[in-house]
Amino acid sequence: MKNKNIIVNRNDVRSQSLDLLRFPLAVVVLIVHVFTISEVAFGGQRLNAEDFPLFVQVRNFLDAFLRGQSVPIYYFISGYVFFLGAEMTREVYVRKLRNRVKSLLIPYLIWTLLAVLLLIVFALAPLGQYRAEAPTLSLSWQGLLSAFWVYHGELEGRFVESTFPINVPLWFVRNLMVVVLSTPLLYWLLKRVKLYAVILLGLLWMIIPFSGVNTYSFEVSFFFFTCGAYMSVCKKDMVSTFSRCYRTSAMLYVALSFLYMAIEGSYPQLAIAVKQWNVLAGLFFAYGLSVWLLQHGVCKPNPFLSSASFFVYVSHSLIVYKIFKLLSLLICPYSDFTLLLVYLLTIVATLGTLLMLFNLLRRYMQKVLNVMTGKK
Repeated sequence: MKNKNIIVNRNDVRSQSLDLLRFPLAVVVLIVHVFTISEVAFGGQRLNAEDFPLFVQVRNFLDAFLRGQSVPIYYFISGYVFFLGAEMTREVYVRKLRNRVKSLLIPYLIWTLLAVLLLIVFALAPLGQYRAEAPTLSLSWQGLLSAFWVYHGELEGRFVESTFPINVPLWFVRNLMVVVLSTPLLYWLLKRVKLYAVILLGLLWMIIPFSGVNTYSFEVSFFFFTCGAYMSVCKKDMVSTFSRCYRTSAMLYVALSFLYMAIEGSYPQLAIAVKQWNVLAGLFFAYGLSVWLLQHGVCKPNPFLSSASFFVYVSHSLIVYKIFKLLSLLICPYSDFTLLLVYLLTIVATLGTLLMLFNLLRRYMQKVLNVMTGKK
C-alpha cells in the first residue's frame, strides 16, 4: 500500500510539474518576441534600438538565457502526453488524430484567419499616425494560402524572408501536426531501437543548422517530441530522471548561456552549437526546477494561468507590435532607461490585456474559447 501511494504521488508531481511549466514558457516566448523589435517610431522620428548600448546588453542576455527554450519544451511535453498510458494501436491512433483535429487543426485555422483579418483591417482602417505604416493589400488565393504555411508577405505586396505562417508562433502547431501524423513511425522506432532513435534525431538536430538546408525547424520538432515520447513509450520515470540531473543541468544551463553571450558576436558558428547544448540543458533545468518547486512547496500550478498559456502563446503576436508602437508614442524613448521602459511595459500590457480577454471569454463565451484553444 505504501508503494502504491508513492506512485500516485509521483504521478501527481509529474502532472503538476508539466502544468507549472506551461504559462512561464508562454511568457518567455512573449519576452523574446518583444525584444526582437528593433525599430522605434514616435513623433515623426525613427530610432534603431541597436544604437542604445544598454538595450543591446539586455537583449543579448535574454537571447542567451531565454531564446529558443520554450518551444522545445512544449514539443517534449506534447510527445510525452501523446503516448502516455496507451499502446499505439490503429484505433488509438485514429482516436488521437480526431482529438488533435480539435486541439490543433481547428485552433490553427482560427488563429491564422484572425491574423489575416487583422492585417486587412489594419490596412483599410483610418488609424491616424499608424496609417503611414499600414500595409498595402495585395489579396490573392496564393497569398491567403501562404498565410497558413510559410508567409513571405504576399498579402502585403512585398517579400520577406520567413519560415513561419502569418501568425508566427503558430509554426509550433504547424510542425506539431506533421509530427503527430508521423507518430506510428516514431512509435515503431522507439519500440525497436528505443534510445538510439532519440540519439539519431538529436544528431540531425545538431547537424542540420550547419548544412544550409531549410527544414522549417522540423528537426527541432521531431527531436524534442521524440524525447518526450521516449519517456512515455519506454516507461521512464520523469520525476526521478530529471531530479537527478537538476543541479548539473542548472550549472550547465547558466554556464552555456554566459558562454553564448561571450562568443556570439565573434564566433557565430560555434555559438550555434553552444546554443543547442544550452537549449538541451534548459529542458532538463526547467523540468527539474518545476519538480523542485513542487516538492519543496514553493508554488503550485495556477489553473487559470495554466489554461491561459495556449491562448497567450497563439495570440500575443497579433497585438504586441501595436502596443509597442502606442507606448513608444506615449513615452518618446530618447534614453536607455525610457527605451527599456517601453519594452517592459509592452510585455506587461500585452500579458495583462490577453489575460483579461481570456477571462472575459471564459466567463461569457466559454464554448467559443474552447473551440479557439482546443479545450486546452
